[in-house]
Amino acid sequence: MALRKVLLLTYHFPPSGAVAVYRMLGLVRYLPQFGWQPVVVAPPRVPWEPTDASLLDQVPAQTPVARVPFIDEGVAGRVVGRIAPEAHWIVKAREACNRMIAEHRPDAVITSSPPGIVHLLGRWVQKRHGLYWVACFRDPWVTNRLDTSGLSAHIDRRLESSVMRHADQIVANTPLNREGWCRAYPEHAAKMHVITNGFDPEKFASIDVPPPGDRLMILHAGELYSGRDPRPFLDAFARLQAEQVPVDCTFLGRQTDSMYNLAAEISQRGLGSTVHRPGQVPYAESLQKMMSADILVLFQNPGYRFGIQAKLFEYLGTGRPILAISELDSDIAWVLRESRVLHRVAAPTDVAGIRQAILELVAKARAGHGNAADKSAVLQFTRERMAQRFAECLDRSPPAAR
Repeated sequence: MALRKVLLLTYHFPPSGAVAVYRMLGLVRYLPQFGWQPVVVAPPRVPWEPTDASLLDQVPAQTPVARVPFIDEGVAGRVVGRIAPEAHWIVKAREACNRMIAEHRPDAVITSSPPGIVHLLGRWVQKRHGLYWVACFRDPWVTNRLDTSGLSAHIDRRLESSVMRHADQIVANTPLNREGWCRAYPEHAAKMHVITNGFDPEKFASIDVPPPGDRLMILHAGELYSGRDPRPFLDAFARLQAEQVPVDCTFLGRQTDSMYNLAAEISQRGLGSTVHRPGQVPYAESLQKMMSADILVLFQNPGYRFGIQAKLFEYLGTGRPILAISELDSDIAWVLRESRVLHRVAAPTDVAGIRQAILELVAKARAGHGNAADKSAVLQFTRERMAQRFAECLDRSPPAAR
């Protein structure tokens, strides 16, 4: 039976190195198993974000991809970059959408944000071509955000409301995100679904795990941004060093949050010999380092319950113990409970709680309980299962009459 086709519109697709690409990779790799062939329109790169050319190898050869570049060079690029750094792309992408629709005749379109304005392109495609539209939110747009004040948020709320009204199906990436939408837009609750991100089990199966050394390693993989503050963790870690607990820490990836200087904070606490910052590394190397770590840590904003970093699902794939610096009733805590991995959750500003959580995980790792994950529970968070849930949304669409 021939596959039905779906147009996938996203700002993040390989060789983009942003963590958002892994949800897109899951769709292009696994949707064909469930009857849908993705057809992609995306930029060749996002100018202000990292790239990882090795991710191109994970895109199936049979996936059609149309590349629409940003205007980011010369006088025009400087003007556009100041006035509409993201918004101008959706205007440029319309021609590519027309071309891909004429050539591949898709039955549906998926738009994946952030940025939220990508959904305006989905609405345009829906109106012009009559495609069934699934709007996917990898993060909140306005509803469920911490700061919703100002003119920009007012405009975005009107746009978000339009998307909620017109999209045929709406996908939230977390349960609390959907709950917030249901309160804000109760008339559209029936078409709202939760589909989390996921991981690929086979990526971890072939990685050798070294035996624990004399000193255990805590690892953070990924970018530090948007208020995710490791300083209380560093305070707790400094206490453990003073207590001569044999544990080191590594931060992979970039820091793009300007509220602190991570290198200076490490130095100020005298942690230069035990906290390491090798910077961003290729994806394959990141996986190896995660598998080699004894404890994996992630950070969420103080007071923020919504959202699950995509890196958490990679963490699940490793089977390693996880320390979540997050509110105790957050979406992150929900995933950890559902997955049944060895974990601890400590509030983002609770230095004593973070210290205690580290001590408990260190003791578990020392006792050999670091890889005791319930695999049946963890497998509900694979990218294959994620794609199946998207396919179930797409299966509601009627065949295109073109």
